Amino acid sequence: MSGPLAGVRVLDLTHFVAGPWCTMLLADLGAEVIKLEPPGGEIGRGMGSVFTAGESAIFLGFNRGKRSISLDLKQPEGLAAALKLAEQADVVVQNFRPGTAERLGIGAGKLRAKHPRLIYCTISAFGPDGPYSSRPANDPIIQALTGSMSATGQPESRPVRMGVSLPDFAAAVLAATGILAALHSRSANGSGSTIDLNLLDTQLYAQTDLISAATAAGAMNPEAAAQEVDGEDEPDSIRGAYVCGDGLSLWLDTAHASSTSSAPTRGAGMPHAPRAGRERVAALLRTRPRKHWLDLLGQERTRAVPVLGLSDVLPSGPHRTLEVNHPSIGRLRQIRTPVTMEPPWPTVNTPPPRLGQHTREVLRELGFLDNEIDRLAARGIVPTAVPTPRNCTTPNQTHTKEQQ
Repeated sequence: MSGPLAGVRVLDLTHFVAGPWCTMLLADLGAEVIKLEPPGGEIGRGMGSVFTAGESAIFLGFNRGKRSISLDLKQPEGLAAALKLAEQADVVVQNFRPGTAERLGIGAGKLRAKHPRLIYCTISAFGPDGPYSSRPANDPIIQALTGSMSATGQPESRPVRMGVSLPDFAAAVLAATGILAALHSRSANGSGSTIDLNLLDTQLYAQTDLISAATAAGAMNPEAAAQEVDGEDEPDSIRGAYVCGDGLSLWLDTAHASSTSSAPTRGAGMPHAPRAGRERVAALLRTRPRKHWLDLLGQERTRAVPVLGLSDVLPSGPHRTLEVNHPSIGRLRQIRTPVTMEPPWPTVNTPPPRLGQHTREVLRELGFLDNEIDRLAARGIVPTAVPTPRNCTTPNQTHTKEQQ
Protein backbone atom coordinates (compact mmCIF):
# COMPACT_ATOMS: atom_id res chain seq x y z
CA MET A 1 0.00 0.00 0.00
CA SER A 2 1.28 3.47 -0.87
CA GLY A 3 1.03 6.52 1.37
CA PRO A 4 -2.18 8.58 1.38
CA LEU A 5 -0.45 11.44 -0.52
CA ALA A 6 1.14 9.20 -3.16
CA GLY A 7 1.15 11.01 -6.51
CA VAL A 8 1.31 14.47 -4.93
CA ARG A 9 4.48 16.39 -5.85
CA VAL A 10 5.67 19.13 -3.50
CA LEU A 11 8.27 21.76 -4.45
CA ASP A 12 9.90 22.69 -1.14
CA LEU A 13 11.47 26.17 -1.15
CA THR A 14 11.64 26.34 2.63
CA HIS A 15 14.47 26.75 5.10
CA PHE A 16 15.21 26.34 8.79
CA VAL A 17 12.34 24.82 10.87
CA ALA A 18 8.66 25.64 10.30
CA GLY A 19 8.62 25.19 6.51
CA PRO A 20 10.81 22.05 6.39
CA TRP A 21 8.77 20.55 9.26
CA CYS A 22 5.60 21.02 7.18
CA THR A 23 7.06 19.46 4.04
CA MET A 24 8.61 16.56 5.99
CA LEU A 25 5.15 15.79 7.35
CA LEU A 26 3.82 15.73 3.77
CA ALA A 27 6.69 13.41 2.79
CA ASP A 28 5.88 11.09 5.69
CA LEU A 29 2.32 10.94 4.37
CA GLY A 30 3.60 9.75 0.99
CA ALA A 31 4.10 12.93 -1.04
CA GLU A 32 7.12 13.30 -3.32
CA VAL A 33 9.03 16.28 -1.93
CA ILE A 34 11.74 18.01 -3.96
CA LYS A 35 13.73 20.43 -1.83
CA LEU A 36 15.18 23.29 -3.86
CA GLU A 37 18.19 24.90 -2.18
CA PRO A 38 20.57 27.72 -3.15
CA PRO A 39 24.14 26.74 -4.10
CA GLY A 40 25.36 27.24 -0.51
CA GLY A 41 22.50 25.21 0.95
CA GLU A 42 19.54 26.35 3.01
CA ILE A 43 20.27 28.18 6.27
CA GLY A 44 19.27 25.21 8.43
CA ARG A 45 22.31 23.23 7.23
CA GLY A 46 24.62 25.55 9.16
CA MET A 47 22.64 26.42 12.28
CA GLY A 48 21.72 24.79 15.56
CA SER A 49 23.55 22.04 17.39
CA VAL A 50 26.11 20.10 15.38
CA PHE A 51 25.09 16.45 15.35
CA THR A 52 28.05 14.60 13.84
CA ALA A 53 30.11 14.52 10.67
CA GLY A 54 29.46 18.25 10.25
CA GLU A 55 25.70 17.78 9.86
CA SER A 56 23.30 20.17 11.60
CA ALA A 57 20.76 18.62 13.97
CA ILE A 58 18.19 21.14 12.71
CA PHE A 59 18.56 20.04 9.10
CA LEU A 60 18.64 16.36 10.00
CA GLY A 61 15.53 16.72 12.14
CA PHE A 62 13.20 18.25 9.55
CA ASN A 63 14.22 16.99 6.11
CA ARG A 64 13.69 13.23 6.08
CA GLY A 65 12.12 11.73 2.96
CA LYS A 66 13.08 14.51 0.50
CA ARG A 67 15.24 14.86 -2.59
CA SER A 68 17.56 17.86 -2.81
CA ILE A 69 18.21 19.92 -5.93
CA SER A 70 20.46 22.97 -5.81
CA LEU A 71 19.98 25.88 -8.24
CA ASP A 72 20.98 29.53 -8.35
CA LEU A 73 17.64 31.29 -8.85
CA LYS A 74 19.40 34.59 -9.47
CA GLN A 75 20.65 33.20 -12.79
CA PRO A 76 18.08 33.03 -15.64
CA GLU A 77 18.80 29.37 -16.36
CA GLY A 78 18.44 28.45 -12.68
CA LEU A 79 15.14 30.30 -12.42
CA ALA A 80 13.88 28.66 -15.64
CA ALA A 81 14.58 25.22 -14.19
CA ALA A 82 12.80 26.16 -10.97
CA LEU A 83 9.77 27.41 -12.89
CA LYS A 84 9.67 24.15 -14.83
CA LEU A 85 9.68 22.26 -11.53
CA ALA A 86 6.83 24.44 -10.24
CA GLU A 87 4.77 23.75 -13.36
CA GLN A 88 4.92 20.02 -12.58
CA ALA A 89 4.20 20.42 -8.87
CA ASP A 90 0.91 20.09 -7.05
CA VAL A 91 2.10 22.13 -4.06
CA VAL A 92 4.73 24.83 -3.53
CA VAL A 93 5.75 25.76 0.02
CA GLN A 94 8.03 28.69 0.90
CA ASN A 95 8.90 30.61 4.06
CA PHE A 96 10.89 33.57 2.79
CA ARG A 97 10.32 37.02 4.24
CA PRO A 98 7.40 38.84 2.54
CA GLY A 99 8.37 40.04 -0.94
CA THR A 100 11.41 37.78 -1.35
CA ALA A 101 9.69 35.11 -3.46
CA GLU A 102 8.29 37.80 -5.74
CA ARG A 103 11.75 39.37 -6.18
CA LEU A 104 13.16 35.95 -7.07
CA GLY A 105 10.39 35.39 -9.63
CA ILE A 106 8.67 32.52 -7.80
CA GLY A 107 5.80 34.33 -6.07
CA ALA A 108 2.29 32.94 -5.82
CA GLY A 109 0.82 35.30 -8.42
CA LYS A 110 3.31 34.39 -11.14
CA LEU A 111 3.24 30.64 -10.51
CA ARG A 112 -0.53 30.31 -10.17
CA ALA A 113 -1.17 32.42 -13.27
CA LYS A 114 0.58 29.72 -15.31
CA HIS A 115 -0.63 26.81 -13.18
CA PRO A 116 -4.15 27.51 -11.77
CA ARG A 117 -4.32 24.08 -10.10
CA LEU A 118 -1.24 24.84 -8.02
CA ILE A 119 -1.54 25.04 -4.23
CA TYR A 120 0.89 27.70 -3.02
CA CYS A 121 1.58 27.96 0.71
CA THR A 122 3.50 30.80 2.35
CA ILE A 123 4.70 30.62 5.97
CA SER A 124 6.18 33.84 7.38
CA ALA A 125 7.07 35.15 10.80
CA PHE A 126 4.57 38.01 11.01
CA GLY A 127 2.48 37.96 7.85
CA PRO A 128 2.58 40.24 4.78
CA ASP A 129 1.82 43.51 6.59
CA GLY A 130 2.07 45.18 9.97
CA PRO A 131 5.00 46.81 11.82
CA TYR A 132 7.03 43.59 12.08
CA SER A 133 6.33 42.15 8.63
CA SER A 134 9.78 42.80 7.17
CA ARG A 135 11.69 41.65 10.24
CA PRO A 136 13.31 38.26 10.71
CA ALA A 137 12.23 36.27 13.75
CA ASN A 138 13.23 33.21 15.70
CA ASP A 139 11.39 31.00 18.14
CA PRO A 140 12.18 33.07 21.29
CA ILE A 141 11.01 36.29 19.60
CA ILE A 142 7.65 34.73 18.75
CA GLN A 143 7.32 33.35 22.29
CA ALA A 144 8.08 36.79 23.72
CA LEU A 145 5.62 38.64 21.48
CA THR A 146 2.71 36.22 21.97
CA GLY A 147 2.71 36.11 25.78
CA SER A 148 3.77 32.46 25.92
CA MET A 149 7.11 33.36 27.49
CA SER A 150 5.48 35.34 30.27
CA ALA A 151 3.06 32.45 30.85
CA THR A 152 5.88 29.93 31.38
CA GLY A 153 7.51 29.35 34.75
CA GLN A 154 6.38 30.35 38.23
CA PRO A 155 4.39 33.57 38.73
CA GLU A 156 7.11 35.13 40.89
CA SER A 157 9.96 34.32 38.46
CA ARG A 158 11.15 36.03 35.31
CA PRO A 159 9.68 34.91 31.94
CA VAL A 160 10.99 31.54 30.75
CA ARG A 161 11.40 30.38 27.16
CA MET A 162 9.80 27.01 26.39
CA GLY A 163 12.41 24.40 25.59
CA VAL A 164 10.55 23.23 22.47
CA SER A 165 9.84 25.22 19.30
CA LEU A 166 6.07 25.31 19.66
CA PRO A 167 5.60 28.29 17.27
CA ASP A 168 7.41 26.38 14.51
CA PHE A 169 5.49 23.18 15.23
CA ALA A 170 2.12 24.96 15.28
CA ALA A 171 2.86 26.70 11.97
CA ALA A 172 4.09 23.47 10.35
CA VAL A 173 1.05 21.44 11.35
CA LEU A 174 -1.46 24.16 10.44
CA ALA A 175 0.27 24.70 7.08
CA ALA A 176 0.10 20.97 6.34
CA THR A 177 -3.56 20.95 7.41
CA GLY A 178 -4.31 23.84 5.06
CA ILE A 179 -2.54 22.06 2.21
CA LEU A 180 -4.52 18.86 2.80
CA ALA A 181 -7.75 20.87 2.81
CA ALA A 182 -6.72 22.61 -0.42
CA LEU A 183 -5.94 19.26 -2.08
CA HIS A 184 -9.38 18.00 -1.09
CA SER A 185 -11.00 21.18 -2.41
CA ARG A 186 -9.10 20.90 -5.69
CA SER A 187 -10.33 17.34 -6.20
CA ALA A 188 -13.86 18.72 -6.09
CA ASN A 189 -13.58 21.96 -8.09
CA GLY A 190 -10.31 21.62 -10.02
CA SER A 191 -8.84 24.87 -8.73
CA GLY A 192 -5.74 25.45 -6.64
CA SER A 193 -5.38 27.75 -3.67
CA THR A 194 -3.09 30.32 -2.11
CA ILE A 195 -2.46 29.69 1.60
CA ASP A 196 -0.89 32.23 3.93
CA LEU A 197 -0.10 31.87 7.62
CA ASN A 198 2.46 33.18 10.08
CA LEU A 199 4.19 32.06 13.27
CA LEU A 200 2.78 34.88 15.40
CA ASP A 201 -0.85 33.97 14.70
CA THR A 202 -0.30 30.22 14.91
CA GLN A 203 1.37 30.53 18.32
CA LEU A 204 -1.57 32.63 19.55
CA TYR A 205 -3.85 29.89 18.22
CA ALA A 206 -1.87 27.36 20.28
CA GLN A 207 -2.69 29.45 23.37
CA THR A 208 -6.43 29.62 22.79
CA ASP A 209 -7.25 28.33 26.28
CA LEU A 210 -5.07 30.96 27.95
CA ILE A 211 -6.54 33.72 25.82
CA SER A 212 -10.10 32.54 26.52
CA ALA A 213 -9.38 32.54 30.26
CA ALA A 214 -7.88 36.04 30.08
CA THR A 215 -10.83 37.31 28.07
CA ALA A 216 -13.28 35.83 30.56
CA ALA A 217 -11.36 37.55 33.35
CA GLY A 218 -11.82 40.86 31.56
CA ALA A 219 -8.17 41.50 30.73
CA MET A 220 -5.97 40.13 27.95
CA ASN A 221 -3.17 39.08 30.29
CA PRO A 222 -1.66 35.72 29.31
CA GLU A 223 0.36 35.53 32.54
CA ALA A 224 -2.77 35.88 34.66
CA ALA A 225 -4.54 33.43 32.39
CA ALA A 226 -1.79 30.85 32.85
CA GLN A 227 -2.11 31.14 36.61
CA GLU A 228 -5.85 30.66 36.37
CA VAL A 229 -5.53 27.62 34.12
CA ASP A 230 -2.83 26.05 36.30
CA GLY A 231 -4.73 26.70 39.50
CA GLU A 232 -1.82 28.58 41.07
CA ASP A 233 -4.12 31.39 42.15
CA GLU A 234 -6.25 28.97 44.18
CA PRO A 235 -5.69 29.41 47.91
CA ASP A 236 -4.22 25.97 48.64
CA SER A 237 -2.66 25.00 45.30
CA ILE A 238 0.49 22.88 45.43
CA ARG A 239 0.62 21.96 41.73
CA GLY A 240 4.14 22.01 40.32
CA ALA A 241 7.48 20.28 39.86
CA TYR A 242 9.41 19.12 42.93
CA VAL A 243 12.88 17.66 43.47
CA CYS A 244 12.90 14.43 45.48
CA GLY A 245 15.51 13.05 47.85
CA ASP A 246 17.54 11.34 45.14
CA GLY A 247 17.78 14.49 43.02
CA LEU A 248 15.12 13.31 40.56
CA SER A 249 11.98 15.36 39.97
CA LEU A 250 8.27 14.68 39.80
CA TRP A 251 5.27 16.71 38.74
CA LEU A 252 2.47 16.86 41.29
CA ASP A 253 -0.73 17.62 39.43
CA THR A 254 -3.19 18.52 42.12
CA ALA A 255 -4.44 21.98 42.92
CA HIS A 256 -5.31 21.37 46.57
CA ALA A 257 -3.02 20.46 49.41
CA SER A 258 -5.91 18.74 51.15
CA SER A 259 -6.14 16.13 48.37
CA THR A 260 -2.65 14.85 49.24
CA SER A 261 -2.83 15.22 53.00
CA SER A 262 -3.01 11.49 53.61
CA ALA A 263 -0.55 10.33 50.96
CA PRO A 264 2.77 12.07 51.52
CA THR A 265 2.32 12.74 55.21
CA ARG A 266 0.23 9.80 56.39
CA GLY A 267 -1.85 11.96 58.68
CA ALA A 268 0.62 14.76 59.30
CA GLY A 269 -1.60 17.16 57.38
CA MET A 270 -0.80 19.79 54.78
CA PRO A 271 -0.79 23.57 55.31
CA HIS A 272 -3.33 25.56 53.35
CA ALA A 273 -1.51 28.85 52.77
CA PRO A 274 -0.32 28.58 49.12
CA ARG A 275 3.35 29.51 49.50
CA ALA A 276 3.76 27.78 52.81
CA GLY A 277 1.96 24.75 51.38
CA ARG A 278 4.31 24.47 48.42
CA GLU A 279 7.36 25.00 50.60
CA ARG A 280 6.36 22.28 53.05
CA VAL A 281 5.49 19.85 50.24
CA ALA A 282 8.88 20.57 48.67
CA ALA A 283 10.66 19.94 51.98
CA LEU A 284 8.72 16.72 52.54
CA LEU A 285 9.39 15.31 49.06
CA ARG A 286 13.12 15.92 49.49
CA THR A 287 13.19 13.39 52.34
CA ARG A 288 12.66 10.28 50.17
CA PRO A 289 13.57 9.07 46.63
CA ARG A 290 11.21 9.75 43.75
CA LYS A 291 10.13 6.12 43.39
CA HIS A 292 8.91 6.11 46.99
CA TRP A 293 6.63 9.08 46.39
CA LEU A 294 5.37 7.86 43.01
CA ASP A 295 4.44 4.49 44.51
CA LEU A 296 2.75 6.09 47.51
CA LEU A 297 0.90 8.77 45.56
CA GLY A 298 -0.16 6.19 42.98
CA GLN A 299 -1.81 4.13 45.70
CA GLU A 300 -3.71 7.22 46.77
CA ARG A 301 -4.71 7.97 43.15
CA THR A 302 -3.04 11.35 43.33
CA ARG A 303 -1.84 12.51 39.93
CA ALA A 304 1.95 12.47 40.05
CA VAL A 305 4.37 11.60 37.25
CA PRO A 306 8.15 11.60 36.93
CA VAL A 307 9.80 14.52 35.13
CA LEU A 308 11.80 12.73 32.43
CA GLY A 309 14.64 13.63 30.10
CA LEU A 310 14.86 12.61 26.46
CA SER A 311 17.25 9.80 27.35
CA ASP A 312 14.50 8.38 29.59
CA VAL A 313 11.67 8.80 27.08
CA LEU A 314 13.10 7.45 23.83
CA PRO A 315 14.02 3.89 24.94
CA SER A 316 10.53 3.39 26.37
CA GLY A 317 8.78 3.21 23.00
CA PRO A 318 10.57 1.86 19.92
CA HIS A 319 7.38 2.43 17.93
CA ARG A 320 8.03 6.16 18.39
CA THR A 321 11.28 6.10 16.43
CA LEU A 322 12.70 4.91 13.14
CA GLU A 323 16.20 4.56 11.75
CA VAL A 324 17.46 5.89 8.43
CA ASN A 325 20.82 5.16 6.80
CA HIS A 326 22.51 8.54 6.30
CA PRO A 327 25.38 8.59 3.74
CA SER A 328 27.87 10.35 6.05
CA ILE A 329 26.54 9.53 9.52
CA GLY A 330 25.36 5.96 9.12
CA ARG A 331 22.41 4.83 11.23
CA LEU A 332 20.42 7.88 12.30
CA ARG A 333 17.56 7.53 14.78
CA GLN A 334 14.59 9.88 14.29
CA ILE A 335 11.09 10.43 15.63
CA ARG A 336 8.24 9.00 13.57
CA THR A 337 5.31 11.18 12.57
CA PRO A 338 2.84 10.13 15.31
CA VAL A 339 -0.10 9.37 13.02
CA THR A 340 -1.22 5.82 12.32
CA MET A 341 -3.87 4.41 10.02
CA GLU A 342 -5.38 1.01 9.40
CA PRO A 343 -4.44 -0.38 6.98
CA PRO A 344 -1.04 1.27 7.49
CA TRP A 345 0.96 3.05 4.82
CA PRO A 346 4.70 2.40 4.32
CA THR A 347 7.14 4.19 6.60
CA VAL A 348 9.28 6.79 4.85
CA ASN A 349 12.87 5.96 5.78
CA THR A 350 14.80 8.02 3.25
CA PRO A 351 17.48 10.03 5.09
CA PRO A 352 17.77 13.82 4.95
CA PRO A 353 19.53 14.57 1.63
CA ARG A 354 22.97 16.03 1.14
CA LEU A 355 22.99 19.39 -0.63
CA GLY A 356 22.20 18.93 -4.32
CA GLN A 357 22.32 15.16 -3.99
CA HIS A 358 19.51 14.69 -6.52
CA THR A 359 20.13 17.71 -8.78
CA ARG A 360 21.19 15.74 -11.84
CA GLU A 361 18.47 13.14 -11.30
CA VAL A 362 15.68 15.74 -11.03
CA LEU A 363 16.93 17.81 -13.96
CA ARG A 364 16.97 14.69 -16.13
CA GLU A 365 13.34 14.08 -15.14
CA LEU A 366 12.59 17.63 -16.33
CA GLY A 367 14.08 16.77 -19.73
CA PHE A 368 17.56 18.27 -19.37
CA LEU A 369 20.32 16.43 -21.22
CA ASP A 370 23.57 15.56 -19.46
CA ASN A 371 25.59 18.03 -21.53
CA GLU A 372 23.12 20.79 -20.61
CA ILE A 373 23.46 19.93 -16.92
CA ASP A 374 27.26 19.93 -17.32
CA ARG A 375 27.13 23.44 -18.81
CA LEU A 376 25.00 24.67 -15.88
CA ALA A 377 27.46 23.10 -13.45
CA ALA A 378 30.43 24.71 -15.20
CA ARG A 379 28.82 28.13 -14.77
CA GLY A 380 28.09 27.56 -11.06
CA ILE A 381 24.30 27.53 -11.54
CA VAL A 382 24.26 23.92 -10.40
CA PRO A 383 26.74 22.94 -7.66
CA THR A 384 29.02 20.07 -8.56
CA ALA A 385 30.13 19.14 -5.01
CA VAL A 386 28.64 18.94 -1.55
CA PRO A 387 30.20 21.79 0.51
CA THR A 388 30.98 21.61 4.21
CA PRO A 389 27.99 22.99 6.18
CA ARG A 390 28.41 26.63 7.18
CA ASN A 391 29.48 27.45 10.74
CA CYS A 392 29.68 23.78 11.76
CA THR A 393 32.98 23.30 13.54
CA THR A 394 32.78 21.38 16.80
CA PRO A 395 30.27 18.92 18.26
CA ASN A 396 27.50 20.50 20.37
CA GLN A 397 28.27 24.01 19.13
CA THR A 398 25.09 26.04 18.86
CA HIS A 399 24.18 29.04 16.75
CA THR A 400 21.47 31.67 16.91
CA LYS A 401 18.21 30.57 15.32
CA GLU A 402 16.63 32.95 12.81
CA GLN A 403 13.37 32.24 11.03
CA GLN A 404 12.02 33.69 7.81
